[in-house]
Amino acid sequence: MKVAKITLITIMVGLILAGCCGPKQAKIEEAPLLPCSAPRMVSSEQQFPGGQVINLTKLAPSQVVLNEPFKYSLKVENLTDRELLNVVVTDAKPAHMKINRSDPEFEEVEGELRWELGSLAANDYKIIAINAVALETGAIVTCAEVTYDTPTCAQIDIVRSKLKLVKEVPSESLKCNRIPISYTITNEGDAYACDISIEDELPGGMLTSEGDDRVSFSIDNLGPGESREFKTVVDAMEVGAYASSAVAIARSGGKITSNIPETIVTQPVLMISETCPASQRIGRSLTYEIMVSNKGDGIAEGAVVVASIPDHTQFKSSSGGGVYTHSSPGQVTWEIGDMQPNSSKIVTMKLTLDEPGTLVTTATAKAFCAEPVSDSCRTELSGIPAILLEVVDVSDPIEVGEVETYVITVTNQGTAVDNDIVIIGFLEDNMEYISASGPTEASFSDGKVSFAPLEMLEPKGRATWRVNIKATGEGDIRFKTTMNSAQLGRDVVETEATRFYK
Repeated sequence: MKVAKITLITIMVGLILAGCCGPKQAKIEEAPLLPCSAPRMVSSEQQFPGGQVINLTKLAPSQVVLNEPFKYSLKVENLTDRELLNVVVTDAKPAHMKINRSDPEFEEVEGELRWELGSLAANDYKIIAINAVALETGAIVTCAEVTYDTPTCAQIDIVRSKLKLVKEVPSESLKCNRIPISYTITNEGDAYACDISIEDELPGGMLTSEGDDRVSFSIDNLGPGESREFKTVVDAMEVGAYASSAVAIARSGGKITSNIPETIVTQPVLMISETCPASQRIGRSLTYEIMVSNKGDGIAEGAVVVASIPDHTQFKSSSGGGVYTHSSPGQVTWEIGDMQPNSSKIVTMKLTLDEPGTLVTTATAKAFCAEPVSDSCRTELSGIPAILLEVVDVSDPIEVGEVETYVITVTNQGTAVDNDIVIIGFLEDNMEYISASGPTEASFSDGKVSFAPLEMLEPKGRATWRVNIKATGEGDIRFKTTMNSAQLGRDVVETEATRFYK
């Protein structure tokens, strides 16, 4: 504490401060500090006593009338550019003078008048106004004193880091796509955040590319206003909704939690159905209808349908832009494009086959991120048997007593096999049975030559039988032949005329 004294005459009192006006900030040459090292220490110093600091002026009348009130004042001035603290003014109270009042109020302590003025701002002043009365004649001599504090101060800035963590994911993703995740951490405070760790415990069914169920990063330091972004990709094992929050922990920044974004993982599910005639005659057009559907909850990107065309089958046409490729086997390809969930597409193709048998085609649908699916369709193709019966005599006319040969020929002119072909020859009078030959055995009874059934005759196939007879009398003779089969259902009759003569 510093003390200045003045008498009744105006006296300037002060203490000398180092450098005249206040404390010095010491300059310390130090190496640059790392962001997260301990803060630098700064010193403040002040030297006492000092130069002109405070001025105390007493203003009083040179004489007063006995027992009549008079006024005098004390002016306290701060001559520096810094605040003075705990300013106290005291003034001695003569025995033959009475103090009626003062502004501010005074306190009488051990015969002294005391004014506690508190702080006095830089280059400011305060005035004490006093009302008194002289009780005796003579001279009044008083001495006033002022005391004050000039503190030595140090400023310590209070700062803090303030972290913000934002997690970003796509709102939707196909199951077979990798899901990108980004984490952005920002320091919104005014101090460095140090030793930061970021961790995201992934929801069940989601793994990193290394097969881990959590994502973690670390940062040595993050300056005020600075941001850092981290990116990774993860895989979803199943369709569904996936959401989690990330947590960041700093040495002095506490623990913060990110937002909780959600990714809906979807997958297309293809279904295919192929329909066709169950049976058809060969050579006729066959229409195949193929319907492909997306029954999943994800888009089937780049859907393609391919239908096989067996060998020996003729492609006629297709709908929906199907492209025919001739190979072994051939195929028709439809570029369907993207298929939305719960959508369907129908395409058709027309084929023909000139051979009997079973025609099987298989249609397969494929799309990105969807399991391929297939369906087959079977058509039984049949032909029509058409057998021709021809009977000719080798010699005409023939002399009685000679042998005539009748050639019986059956030709399958159709497109299907005929079965159980039965040939019977009938002899008239003047005809004597000699023998018969052919692909089946013959028997003769009561003027009738019967051949055992021919089990099968292929399309374009031919079978020939021969019957030898002897002419026993003259005349216009007829050799009648009948034919029946499994497909015919009733007899075909053919008669050959031969002239017998003597």
